[in-house]
Amino acid sequence: MSRSSYSKFLVTTASLLILSGCVSTSDSTPANGNTNVSKLNSALAELVQDNSCTASFQCKVLEVGQRACGGPSRYVVYSTLHTQQENAEQLADQITQQETANNKTNGLNDCLPVLPVQALCIDQQCQSFELK
Repeated sequence: MSRSSYSKFLVTTASLLILSGCVSTSDSTPANGNTNVSKLNSALAELVQDNSCTASFQCKVLEVGQRACGGPSRYVVYSTLHTQQENAEQLADQITQQETANNKTNGLNDCLPVLPVQALCIDQQCQSFELK
């Protein structure tokens, strides 16, 4: 093998090794992010499904998610009588972190305002009321 053929061989081999390490992950990121948010939302909904209460101090409001324009995606009302507050807050934080990452990846997609809510115990159920 001549010296120039050997050099061409090395350049070609090095180029192939460098290019073989390039992988695009942009197609899988949004789907995985949306799947994670869906699973986390389902877990939160299951955790806070029992909204029974005996007094309004047991009713709490969680800010959940992150809109691209700022502020939470939604508010969740739950009862501390049957829901561990720390667990609900941790799930809400995970959803917010995931939605923030998705917003950075996908850009602006939702700027509609989400009105804050207040939680009250009415008929032994925590219920939400929009604050205006």
